[in-house]
Amino acid sequence: MSNTLNTLMELVSQKFDKKIEELGPDTTLESLGVDSLGKIELIFDLEDHFDVRIPNEDAKVDTLAEVAALLDTAKPTH
Repeated sequence: MSNTLNTLMELVSQKFDKKIEELGPDTTLESLGVDSLGKIELIFDLEDHFDVRIPNEDAKVDTLAEVAALLDTAKPTH
């Protein structure tokens, strides 16, 4: 697993009060109870943590692996 995915799983584990062992690349945001507003909030939190910006049109992701890939290709804010 990529460093981004590992970090993402740690953050999601804390934010959604899940055990990290319950999470994997194929874990869906829906299974975590993340609705469309929650997805936007999560993306904002991740942008701050990873110091990147993700355009809204790119934020169409469903699994943690897709979120990690999006973060890996996002533009740094500085």
